[in-house]
Amino acid sequence: MIKGFLLAIQFFTVLPIRREIEMNHRSVSWMIGLLPLVGAIIGGATLGIIYFAEGFSASPLIIAFLFWLTFIILTGGLHLDGWTDVSDAYFSYKNTEKRHEILKDPRVGAFGVLSLIVLLASKFILLLDLAMQGAAGWIWLIWIPVLSRLMIAYLLVKAPLARQDGMAYFLKSYLTDHVLLKAGAVSMIAAIPLIMSPELWPLLVILLAGTIIFTMVSVIFFKKAFGGISGDSLGASVEGGELWSLILVWCYLSIVMG
Repeated sequence: MIKGFLLAIQFFTVLPIRREIEMNHRSVSWMIGLLPLVGAIIGGATLGIIYFAEGFSASPLIIAFLFWLTFIILTGGLHLDGWTDVSDAYFSYKNTEKRHEILKDPRVGAFGVLSLIVLLASKFILLLDLAMQGAAGWIWLIWIPVLSRLMIAYLLVKAPLARQDGMAYFLKSYLTDHVLLKAGAVSMIAAIPLIMSPELWPLLVILLAGTIIFTMVSVIFFKKAFGGISGDSLGASVEGGELWSLILVWCYLSIVMG
């Protein structure tokens, strides 16, 4: 379990783990099963920075910027790379084979750049508006990276592969359905702060239901557009899922709570 956790930190964050860890069925299984814990660490670190900034009476603009920037820094832009690659490939309107060639191309095209700008701008605008509202103490932000990593675990275990090579193929070869039990249990533990705040229960349900819907749509989309999932599509799912969750939070706090 400890080796799996360290692997998850090595693979999915920029936190320095200077240790060579063997990748086998047990360590990889725990790595994916503990991905929601990595999400909780990212969310918790961001929450701590926001509270620190609020202690110095930082403006909503600064708070939104810190939230926006911390998510990028802690992941090293790993998932943003997947988002741009998938955007380039999908909007090329080529056949599946050509799309996979574009995914492998290290260069970024115009569609990838435009898609990245839209994604980052949308996130920042939503965060700024939430910061201006006070955003119900920001406790909910821990749940967003947790759910997006839970989605990765589900896609790796259940979704078909786009091709028989690459990172997704390598990881999937080590995984069984038991990984989802681990990931689900970790996610529930991460939800405890929200469960202890009854006023946030509706938001908890909305985010969970929204993630389930987004995951199902993602499976259909990647199967139709690329023949299945790949490492890039996992990264794109994380970024798209987090944007979708922010939209749901904004709708709930702005419209429902008024």
